[in-house]
Amino acid sequence: MLKFLSISAVLVVLDHATKYWAIVALKGQHYWPAEGDLFRLDYAENYNMIFSLSFIPMPLVNAMAIGAIGLLFYLLYQYKDQHILPSVGLAFILGGAFGNIPERLIRGYVVDFISFDWPDWLFFTRWPTFNIADSAVNIGMILYLGYVFFIEGKEQKNKPAVSRVDSEIPPAS
Repeated sequence: MLKFLSISAVLVVLDHATKYWAIVALKGQHYWPAEGDLFRLDYAENYNMIFSLSFIPMPLVNAMAIGAIGLLFYLLYQYKDQHILPSVGLAFILGGAFGNIPERLIRGYVVDFISFDWPDWLFFTRWPTFNIADSAVNIGMILYLGYVFFIEGKEQKNKPAVSRVDSEIPPAS
């Protein structure tokens, strides 16, 4: 389990280091590169939850996030000796949570700085600005849910069933 927690720790350090860089290099500046259409680095402060949605009060969002961390630790413990995919996914989610939650609790907002263009015919003219922690949560969810929906059920279905009668018959000598 320690190797998976170390993945989370590396993600937290990377997230906080890049957010510090964004504060120093990008805050109060025009986005970089100035002619960036597809990709740009653009400082933003997100006072709401994901995609700046605000239909849930932030104290409730923070309480749910802290509760989710407990659930993540439990799930990580449950999967630690099984397939590596869900454990890595959970470690990414945990790293992302520990990247954003302290900021929300201390600053009241999360620093975002990565921005991509998005086809105008979809919901946004640009994809909402995000950070490393947000990316880690999304990658982790893809890994974890991909395992749960596409691998876990098939692995359990392919295991040979041991009947009670078979387990009670002593081996022939």
